Amino acid sequence: MSYSNDHPIRLIGGRLALDLVNTADWSEDSEVVHEKIESLEDLGVWLQAFGLSDVALPATAEAFRAFRADLRQFLRSEDRPHLLRLQREVGAWTANGGIARPSLSGLAIMSAFSIVADPRELGRVKTCPGDNCGWMFVDETKNSRRTWCLMETCGNRAKAARHYQKIREERNIS
Repeated sequence: MSYSNDHPIRLIGGRLALDLVNTADWSEDSEVVHEKIESLEDLGVWLQAFGLSDVALPATAEAFRAFRADLRQFLRSEDRPHLLRLQREVGAWTANGGIARPSLSGLAIMSAFSIVADPRELGRVKTCPGDNCGWMFVDETKNSRRTWCLMETCGNRAKAARHYQKIREERNIS
């Protein structure tokens, strides 16, 4: 599956809240450098890939992006300053044709709360150091040494950059 911009959907976060945040690439100063959710249709495709095609969507893609930024800030912050704002934004259940169904924002907030409520879980949440990646994931490796969101993308780029730098340095020494 892929978004309308042909980027593949990758669910690597390990938790709904983290994978939701990973629908954009982030700079070190928490600015979106590459948006994957350009429309509500893209969000629908992402939800289908996650197995949540029957949840209530936000009113607009812009509302989703604002919520996602707040959710990322909440997950990355020590003092959780966006908690009250997130709680105000979300109605955990919405009515649709007489049948109550969960909202995406409600499910994401429950996922985020479950992460921050468990110190062991929160301690395993990492942010990929890849250049303009910023994806978040739960490091579930036995020794907690996972560094990259995906080795085949960010990890390989970093290894290639180190190799290139080493070659340049060797050539300058000679």
